[in-house]
Amino acid sequence: MLSQTHPGGAATQLAYKLIALDVDGTIRSHDHPTSERTRRTIQSVKDAGAIVTIATGRSYKSGASAASDVNLTAPIVTFQGAHVADPRTGEVLWHAPLTRDMTAAALDALTGWKDVQAAGYLGDEIFVTEMTDWARAYGERTGVAVRVVDSEELATISLSRIVVHGEDDVIERLERSLKTYFDGDMYITRSLPYFCEILHPNGGKDKALEWLCGHLGVRPDQTIAFGNGYNDVHMLEWARMSVAVGDAVEEVLKIADVVAPPMEEDGVAQILDDLMGKGLIG
Repeated sequence: MLSQTHPGGAATQLAYKLIALDVDGTIRSHDHPTSERTRRTIQSVKDAGAIVTIATGRSYKSGASAASDVNLTAPIVTFQGAHVADPRTGEVLWHAPLTRDMTAAALDALTGWKDVQAAGYLGDEIFVTEMTDWARAYGERTGVAVRVVDSEELATISLSRIVVHGEDDVIERLERSLKTYFDGDMYITRSLPYFCEILHPNGGKDKALEWLCGHLGVRPDQTIAFGNGYNDVHMLEWARMSVAVGDAVEEVLKIADVVAPPMEEDGVAQILDDLMGKGLIG
């Protein structure tokens, strides 16, 4: 078994027990369904005794569908790390929603930003103040109900997260502005170039996975995380081994321990197969 040295410590034998996979852009995309090789490898990892989960920005309903697609039964991380639940029963195991005051403060901070739309997520519903083409299309694609409410009502809901949609350059500026404005009082991230997300400061994929490790009895130094997007950076920094798929954003490529081949070349499966061949899984 491979021996690695932790900073300031002695050599330690590693056996990875928890594998966390981002979904979109990491194991699949709209144009590229999860491959049979990736499915087989995930099953082999489970057969070896490791736990496989997904850590995604998708809603629970969409995340549970993605988990079912690769036959996962362990608790899954959804809503960008604000929510952990059983993908089979829907039982919520951990949830870090925005308080009502946080929701109101976040919506207030968006006042004056033109050409963006905010959507609040809670359970299997999305709350918007206007039914735009984007909101309608998103609801149809994900199967999540979209409800139109006035801004005053939206500000009173304890949401799992707020997603702000807009042009790439506007969202990039908005992300910087909100991080400065809230100064750690909210977790702010970009999931896609055109999505800025606002969560409780205890949210985030890394925080959810840390909780899940405690729940499952897995040490953080027994974890591997795979990702490709801005919203995966903290998760990859947290995991003992971090893997970026080959076409990840630059911020992810810079901090990853390993860069895998692109999703279209089954990069996740290639890395996991290699680790299993070395006896490092399970």
